[in-house]
Amino acid sequence: MRLIRHSVFLVLLVVLLAWPASSALAQQPPQPICFPGVPGIDHCIDPVFTAYWQRNGGLPVFGYPLGPLQQVEIEGRVLQVQWFERNRLELHPQNPPAYRVLLGRMGAERLQILGREAPAPSAATPQPGCRWFETTRQNVCDQAAGLGFKRYWETQGLRIPGLSAYEQSLALFGLPLTAAQLEPAANGELILTQWFERARFEWHPNNPDQFKVLLGLLGNELRADANFVARPFDPRGGRTPIGVEINRTAVTGLAARLNELRPDWVRYNGILWSEVEPVAGQRNWAALDRVLSEIALISASGAAPMVIVRGTPPWAQAVPGSACGPVAAQQLPAFASFMGELVTRLSGPPYNVKHWEFGNEPDVDTALVPGDSQFGCWGDASDAAGYGGARYAAMLQAVYPAIKRADPQAQVIFGGLLLDCDPSFDASCQPGRFLAGVLAAGGGAYFDILAYHAYTFWSEQRSDFDLNLPKWAHRNGPLLGRLDFVRSTMAAYGVSKPVMMNEGGLLCLGANQPCAAMGLHNDQASYVVRMYTRSWASDLVNSVWYTLNGPGWRDGGLLDRSRQPRPAFVAMRFLRERLDGATYLRPLSTGNLEGYAFATPTREYRIYWTNSSTPAPVALPPGFIAAYGPTGNPLAVGRELVVGFEPVIIEINR
Repeated sequence: MRLIRHSVFLVLLVVLLAWPASSALAQQPPQPICFPGVPGIDHCIDPVFTAYWQRNGGLPVFGYPLGPLQQVEIEGRVLQVQWFERNRLELHPQNPPAYRVLLGRMGAERLQILGREAPAPSAATPQPGCRWFETTRQNVCDQAAGLGFKRYWETQGLRIPGLSAYEQSLALFGLPLTAAQLEPAANGELILTQWFERARFEWHPNNPDQFKVLLGLLGNELRADANFVARPFDPRGGRTPIGVEINRTAVTGLAARLNELRPDWVRYNGILWSEVEPVAGQRNWAALDRVLSEIALISASGAAPMVIVRGTPPWAQAVPGSACGPVAAQQLPAFASFMGELVTRLSGPPYNVKHWEFGNEPDVDTALVPGDSQFGCWGDASDAAGYGGARYAAMLQAVYPAIKRADPQAQVIFGGLLLDCDPSFDASCQPGRFLAGVLAAGGGAYFDILAYHAYTFWSEQRSDFDLNLPKWAHRNGPLLGRLDFVRSTMAAYGVSKPVMMNEGGLLCLGANQPCAAMGLHNDQASYVVRMYTRSWASDLVNSVWYTLNGPGWRDGGLLDRSRQPRPAFVAMRFLRERLDGATYLRPLSTGNLEGYAFATPTREYRIYWTNSSTPAPVALPPGFIAAYGPTGNPLAVGRELVVGFEPVIIEINR
């Protein structure tokens, strides 16, 4: 396999060095780089690292990817990284653009694991013809005329504008930690080796000149070491993406329905700082007694509580009279202190809050909503570039360390974005620049999950409901279109974070329209299946239906006014029961059919629908057990199923 991989390596090296760098390509969102023809390489280079990997040496310097983007604790910090054969690329989104991707100190880490701590500076002196490093008192020399460790160190380096050749090489390899000496390789052969902070140089005199110096496979060695285990970050924690929101003060009366529905996530709005600390430095935690009893009920149902924190007290307001608006810069330490104590109080039983969201639709301008609004309002229309995002970034930077100190497992959620419009489609769209404003100010380092909202509106037409929002139809609707927008915006700033859609549903467009009498409630059941399967297939952490309590805003509640289940409640309950413990398998879409496959340990579920009134046949698969409509109603079948606008759920024995 090593010979096969080496041959493929040479071919790929030629191809990648010839990769076009036109301005048209540079303007496209970053794409993964995959290696389908290389045996044993099953992962792609994550888009956040592709440009760095190509620009700074590619295969010879970094090698192939060994795994996906992962969250790993390194030297006491949790970082997003990707492992390669020869190095580890680390994402540091808080840094200036040129330094958002950094290399791991692989040489130093490997020496430590081997019990060979970097020695104290030696008594060595500069040698003629070698490069001398005073800091570590080591020489780096060539092993042949114009060939060897010195030339390799001096002629390679990170392509960072503004740095000298020496600084570029130092950024790539670091300082030498040892002298060149013979060391045994894995096969027992003695190889002349010299260790650097970020690399291990090996001298192979029998190779062609360009391959006489090779870099050791430190990525392989460190990643496989039993004392250093990189665990993929799973923000869903084994849960389904099925979630709901319950209005504050409504939880107690809905406890029975909540336990019947069993959603995996419940969004709760929320905890108001202004209620606890109306006077600076004087916290009245008893003011939260009713709120805490509701959060305890949510946790007792088995759902993960996602708690919104908002409500800036008057003494801390950056905009006087605006409780939904930004915290004054000089009061950010006070807010961080409040959050540290709040997280400490609620991180364990009976509350078990691990998800903290800051603000609800913060991309709304302060001037557009009342000061006591439950949504908004960090936006600033006078900020043409970032729409006030820098203020939100400063808040995240203040509270994030305090939260992590109080509970290292806590997840900080970027407040669910309204995303009224798409600035890449409409140049006049100022609010759409809020996210970019946060990221440009370095806010990407201070949240764990990004959230957005995705309502759409009902119509009698048998077509995709997600296309009923004109401002987002060009991106395939609010659910998938806004997801594409936030992911591409993050990628443009070198940020890669999990995403959730934490407020959505199918609504009646006009307050006075007779939507219910015309079929809204049955179609909401259909949309429940569409929304959650699309969300799961798109790798969203979750999707949250607004709301469980009814009748709901614009008739969107899962329950009616008397707390009786509507069809959407029944559909969600059935989907949650059937897909408990499931994983997403693959898309099934073909022709005018849209479909997705999921699997539990004993069952496979194939879910189909059309986005028109035109039906499509689906053959019954081997192992077929039953077919159901959106609410779990059994469907009569023959040799095949005819699938129409209403989703069909096919259950198969595995």
